[in-house]
Amino acid sequence: MTIIKDKIDTILKEKNLSYYQLSKLINFDESALNKMLKGKISLSENLLDKIAPILEVSPNIIKGWILADKYPKNILEMALKVKQETQPENGKLILTTKIDEKLKSKGISRTGLSTVIGYSQGKLNEMIIGKEPMSPLVISKIAPVLEVSEDEIISWIVADRYSVEALRISLDEQF
Repeated sequence: MTIIKDKIDTILKEKNLSYYQLSKLINFDESALNKMLKGKISLSENLLDKIAPILEVSPNIIKGWILADKYPKNILEMALKVKQETQPENGKLILTTKIDEKLKSKGISRTGLSTVIGYSQGKLNEMIIGKEPMSPLVISKIAPVLEVSEDEIISWIVADRYSVEALRISLDEQF
């Protein structure tokens, strides 16, 4: 069973609520809700904001539970560290900042990176700036060029998506 499902089961039991009742309170399909809580489909921000007050927890707590289910400890620890240590400028993502730093130290441009890994420059740039999700294939191709682990790149992506509070909660819940 997942951490998020265990936590919500416990809270619902304390509140004497069923999943059916929760689904009615948030005006959402019960089977879709169950799939989300089992991690089969993503839990939307909108739904998370509806569930949190009923469970009397913050949305960041729920996000922490989701993270604890989704990522291993090493990625969560790296994400928390990079989130606390990196201050991207001009609204850039941590992912963008870290990749650009690594490329600069190697004297390689993003165009050069796309050539080295044999990937479309436009698509790669969209991933680096966060307009498109970075695929596992691209991560596996750029990691050796940047001389970092795939997990480190994933941690940059996680750090961009989640707050320090959610990352801390995920580590507290997981271990």
